[in-house]
Amino acid sequence: MFTHVLVTLDGTPRGESVIPYAADIARSMRAELTLLRIVESGTTDWSERGAIGKASADATIRSLFLEQAQTYLDRVAAQLASTGATAHTLVRQGQPARQIVTTAKELDVDAIAMSTHSRRGINRLMFGSVAEQVLHETSLPVLLIRA
Repeated sequence: MFTHVLVTLDGTPRGESVIPYAADIARSMRAELTLLRIVESGTTDWSERGAIGKASADATIRSLFLEQAQTYLDRVAAQLASTGATAHTLVRQGQPARQIVTTAKELDVDAIAMSTHSRRGINRLMFGSVAEQVLHETSLPVLLIRA
């Protein structure tokens, strides 16, 4: 029986394919959901000669991405609330698989629910699989939904 499930979302419709399953688990087990969105911490390659400096631009862009991620999660949480599921939101920054596993430990969740994009061949080699990395780095049950 699960009491707290971490649901990872990447902001795409394919990533949202896990939501109905997570909502069913939450309602049937009276579990709490935490919706997690990871904003990767990339660097921009802007010139110092622009209207604003590189550090200022990076901070502004990072802040905008974090704000957009929070707005997205708030919308999804409201949709879940309308179905009777309880959902909290959390935005983290960093490498996705590492942040998912770390957050799961910090929140002491019972399971992780996520969708997989089912990359194969060269795409998998180039981009890797966040789902696969999470499976290798956690001992928690992981619900994978193929998008």
